[in-house]
Amino acid sequence: MLKIGILDTFPPNEITINWNHTPVDAYIRFLEQVSPSFSYTGYAVAQGEFPATLDACDAYLITGSPRGVYDSDPWIAQLINFIQASYQAGKKLVGICFGHQILAHALGGYAAKSVKGWGLGLKTFNVSVQKPWMEPVPDSCSLYFVHQDQVTQLPPEAELLGGNDFCPNLFFSIDDQVFGIQGHPEFTPDLMRAIVKTREKFVGAEPYAEALDSLDSGTPDNRLFAQWITKFLTS
Repeated sequence: MLKIGILDTFPPNEITINWNHTPVDAYIRFLEQVSPSFSYTGYAVAQGEFPATLDACDAYLITGSPRGVYDSDPWIAQLINFIQASYQAGKKLVGICFGHQILAHALGGYAAKSVKGWGLGLKTFNVSVQKPWMEPVPDSCSLYFVHQDQVTQLPPEAELLGGNDFCPNLFFSIDDQVFGIQGHPEFTPDLMRAIVKTREKFVGAEPYAEALDSLDSGTPDNRLFAQWITKFLTS
């Protein structure tokens, strides 16, 4: 049974929505749609809790966070060091939203606050490359997004897998070891709607209304990404 370490980068004092238990549980439910054979251990890295050794788990998933990779929180520097050490040790790494950004940042790329503003709501993007673990693969996908930061430069070894005009570096891989995704395939429709409703004062009335409308315009490809991540981790 593959043991997945979930590195929770969400500071508990900033949780303002109902995750139906904890953020870690949301990621477990997401993966359990397609892979009931994994076991999981959560680590509250935003509180300084890290695996005791790199071999504590077979692979690591880094969650979303309201923080940016450029913030001065001590755990962010510690997480960058952990990513670099895990990569050198050959561990598989998956990053979602902030996790995607810090993977890129730690491995030689760059992430920063975007001049384009907020990406909020259900967004569609193109798939430009198919990897062996990406099966099936459509020409385009949709996911929920909540971000102001973006990966602006990929790591030297990274391969861009797809994107859109707003977020060109939307998901990438490095060989069969690293997989980063800017979107949130772990968000259910109810959770996403609750999150959008907390963002009006940050994004403004018009983007807020557009984000709410987008939630009724389609369905995110969450299960597809659960399949891809599972195949990636077990390949």
